[in-house]
Amino acid sequence: MISDYNDYLTPYEASYELDVSLTTVYNLLRSKKLPGFKVGKVWRIPRDALEKLIYG
Repeated sequence: MISDYNDYLTPYEASYELDVSLTTVYNLLRSKKLPGFKVGKVWRIPRDALEKLIYG
């Protein structure tokens, strides 16, 4: 369903939310400290995973 796409962020959106660089977000994804998955060549980050990283 198209409304489910709001549940996922791009790395750019995550970097804005975390107030860190885009490189830092990619490093977090590669090190698996921030859960995410790739759709083709594009990373998607579940919003709840980002909130868990922020709020513990």
